[in-house]
Amino acid sequence: MSTENTDPQRIPLIQSKILNGILNGAQLPDATVDSLLASEGLRRGDLREAQSTLPFAVYLRLFDRIAGAIGRDSFGLELSAAMGPELVGAAGYIFVASPDLNHAVPALSSSVFTIQDATAFEVSTDPSAHVRYRITDDEMTPRRQDVEFSLGYVDRLVRMLLGPAYAPLEVWFEHPRRDRLGRHEAVFRCPVFFEQEMNAIFFRDEDMIRRGTRPDPNLVALMQHYVQLLDNRSHAITTFSEEVRQILATLPESGVPGLGSVLKQLGMSSATLGRRLAAEGTSFRDLARRHRIDRAARLLGETRLSILEVAARCGYAETASFSRAFREVTGTSPRAYRAEVAGQVAPLPLRR
Repeated sequence: MSTENTDPQRIPLIQSKILNGILNGAQLPDATVDSLLASEGLRRGDLREAQSTLPFAVYLRLFDRIAGAIGRDSFGLELSAAMGPELVGAAGYIFVASPDLNHAVPALSSSVFTIQDATAFEVSTDPSAHVRYRITDDEMTPRRQDVEFSLGYVDRLVRMLLGPAYAPLEVWFEHPRRDRLGRHEAVFRCPVFFEQEMNAIFFRDEDMIRRGTRPDPNLVALMQHYVQLLDNRSHAITTFSEEVRQILATLPESGVPGLGSVLKQLGMSSATLGRRLAAEGTSFRDLARRHRIDRAARLLGETRLSILEVAARCGYAETASFSRAFREVTGTSPRAYRAEVAGQVAPLPLRR
């Protein structure tokens, strides 16, 4: 399988069976499938090998091209409603056999690494109970099909757990609305909001503790044992700075990334953090700034938020300081970067 990245750091991967399931759902002619895969240096045989993987960035691009090939702008969302727990294996079966959502959602969060290592499902009760989905590398695009598919799939698993009468409280997406709103609200059966600060499904408090329709503690125990066997994380983070970047990606997206939160997750002092990052030629300040600018670049390319709003979401009090930081990292201004994307020209590569 081809990769586009020669960076010595690990390339985020996803199990090929996920793309295989998407292609099966698309029901495209064989010649079209072959052409789509060939555009990324792949063949159908690559997807059928046991435990085979492909770069997550390749998966995102192919998902978008598949939707374009069949002319269905909400293909990812629609496809999610037809998927079952077998798509993601152990993680899916643990979810639908859990006693309630309070157990199911954290279990999914802790086992998502068995499917892919470029995303995170995070559970929170602030401002109310919700599960948040995020792609941890802001440079990876296009992501709308995957995000809508992933939240739609979680919603599908919840309905299998709690029964067809369940409906979320509301659903948020970071990206702008591209299709009729009624289509999204028909799938989720609740209000859906776009251009929000995160991708998330919000639950009613009573649904979090409502007993599942078919709890199976024996199946959960068996699948959890299987997940533990896989937890050698063969594609684990290979540098300390990458580990810090991954932690930054899991923090709340508004404002400035907090050093204290990172130190708490790592269980170390700021001095130790500084020494270890310096040994890799970087600093927490550099990583935090890069994290903020990566997020800003994605918001500029994927939303209609004003530059002032993007700056505020990324923790900058004024556009002047934001523009200066953006130019220092990317080599261009926020306005020019957005113009590149709007003109459907490949955006300027972010500097490392």
